[in-house]
Amino acid sequence: MPEPYLSVAGPLGDVFEPRWAELQDATDENPFIYAGVELLKSAVVLAHGLADAPREGPLPINAAIRCGLMVRAGKLCLDLLADVCNGQGRQQIGLLRQLTETLANVAYLCRDDEQGTRHRAYLYDSLISEREFLKVIERRRASGDGTELPIEGRLRRSIEDTAGAAGIDLDTIPGRRQIGWPSAQDRIEQAFGATAYPSYRVGSDALHGGWFDLIRNHLNQVDGGFEPEFRPIGQRPQALLAAAIQLSMVALVFQQHQPPQMQRLFGEHLAAVLGRAHRVDDMHEHWLASDAGSS
Repeated sequence: MPEPYLSVAGPLGDVFEPRWAELQDATDENPFIYAGVELLKSAVVLAHGLADAPREGPLPINAAIRCGLMVRAGKLCLDLLADVCNGQGRQQIGLLRQLTETLANVAYLCRDDEQGTRHRAYLYDSLISEREFLKVIERRRASGDGTELPIEGRLRRSIEDTAGAAGIDLDTIPGRRQIGWPSAQDRIEQAFGATAYPSYRVGSDALHGGWFDLIRNHLNQVDGGFEPEFRPIGQRPQALLAAAIQLSMVALVFQQHQPPQMQRLFGEHLAAVLGRAHRVDDMHEHWLASDAGSS
C-alpha cells in the first residue's frame, strides 16, 4: 500500500535559507536543485498547515472547495518532490502543469463575490461533463433493450452522489457557454501574470506526447533522421522553483480567508519562501546565461 499523505500542521519551523555563496559560485545545477527542493518542502508544510488549521465544525461548500484545492496542490508538490528526489524527473513538467491550474483556481475563487458566483461556476464546469456522460448511458440504453449494465449503474450512482454532495441538480446546470467559468489562460494570467501561460502550454505537450516533448526528451536527431533516446530526462530546478513560487504566492491569497491570528502566524513564513524562491530563480537564470550554464 502506498504511504498516505499525512497532515503536516503543527509548530512552524525555520524557512530554509539557501546557501547564497554556493549558488553564486555554482559550476552545475545541483545547488539550484537542492535549494528548489528545500524551498518547496517549506512551502508545502506551510500550505498544508493553513489548510489543516483548527476550525469550528465542518467547512461549508465554498470554503471546502478552496481548502480541497490547496490540499490537492500540496499533494502535487509532494509528487513533484518524489519525482525529483526518488525518480528520474520524468513527470516534472506534467506535474507543474496540474499544479499551476489548481493554484490558479484557488486564486480565482478567493476573489469571489458575496453570492459565490465563481464557486458555483466552478461546480457547474466540473459537473457538466458528468451530466453529459449520463446522457451517453441513457442513449445506449434507449438504443438497446433498456437494461443498465452494472458498471453503468455504479457510475451513475457515483455521479449522482458527487453532484448531491455539492448541492447541485445535474438537470439545472446551464450550457457550458452560460456557466461563466473563464478559460485556463485567463485564470492563470490573472494569478501569475502573462508569462505563466506559455509554460503551462509546454506542460500540455508533456502530458499529451506532442512533438516538442518527443524531440526534446525521447528522440535524437541524426544524419538522415532520428534515433530513440532512452536516457532519463533528468532533474532540473525550474519546476521546483516555479512550484515553490506559485504555492507560496497563492497560499498568501488563501490565508486572507483565515482568522487574523493564522494570517500573522503564516504570512511572514510564506513571504520568506516566496522571496527566497524568486531570488534563487533569478540566480539560476543568470547562471544559465553565463559561461558555466552554457557549457
